Amino acid sequence: WDDFGIQQSRIQGWWSGADPVTTGDAGVLATTWIKAGSAMVSLGSWRDDDVSVRLAIDWKALGLDPARTTVRAPAIDGFQEAARFKSDAPISVPGKKGLLLILEQR
Repeated sequence: WDDFGIQQSRIQGWWSGADPVTTGDAGVLATTWIKAGSAMVSLGSWRDDDVSVRLAIDWKALGLDPARTTVRAPAIDGFQEAARFKSDAPISVPGKKGLLLILEQR
């Protein structure tokens, strides 16, 4: 959270009805923190099993250019391995767990 700069961001959660990132799966919810040039997306799964989701991203709402934005999961000890994703590729989310993603414009 601190590495991203959460204090300098604004939050838009799944509960708002206007989340700029959604998963297409009612059992996997997304909350997004937005700041200039980047966004952090927390995916939380209520599913028992691992599930694959494709993110629907409102690039304009994030203020990011999809052609210049990378999607990555930073390594977090005891939580997740580092990984990189294409924004339109399926992402595996562990059941009853979550995944933290960073979208950064280069």
